[in-house]
Amino acid sequence: MALNNITLVGQANPEFSTTALVAASSNLILRGEPSKGADAAAATWTGAVVPMVDGDGSTAQRFTGIAKSSSTNTGAAAGSVDLWIPLPGYIYEAKAKTAANADTAAEITALYGKRVVLDLTGVTWTVDAAAADAIANCVVIIGGDFQTQTLLFSYRHSGTLLNFGVSA
Repeated sequence: MALNNITLVGQANPEFSTTALVAASSNLILRGEPSKGADAAAATWTGAVVPMVDGDGSTAQRFTGIAKSSSTNTGAAAGSVDLWIPLPGYIYEAKAKTAANADTAAEITALYGKRVVLDLTGVTWTVDAAAADAIANCVVIIGGDFQTQTLLFSYRHSGTLLNFGVSA
């Protein structure tokens, strides 16, 4: 299980959240974890969500939001999860995957606008600031704090359930 290492910066109103179906599975979505549509293609959309995995954060997934609470599914029964809807303009924060890539003010400044992915090495969600900048990547670094190696990012709207477009 991953730790809840991604947070929504600032306050969000309760009406900006929703409840989504989580299929029967032993993979829980924990509070603070990113989720995605269980089906990437529009033709097979079921409305169910699953936890994101290492390397997700591109237009190949349908980002459905950050878990507001842990999911209630079990290995034998479907459940649900409360999610913060991925509205445009939200700012999230998480640690940099490699602290040395975000431990000076100059490095944070140089990362501005870089499009990367999320990382789940072990049980910790981080931002992979060393990933190649790519048009299909949806995690856009917009700042951070070099003293804590924390990065601020926005999630490109084209990779969310609100404006989904499968990458080529």
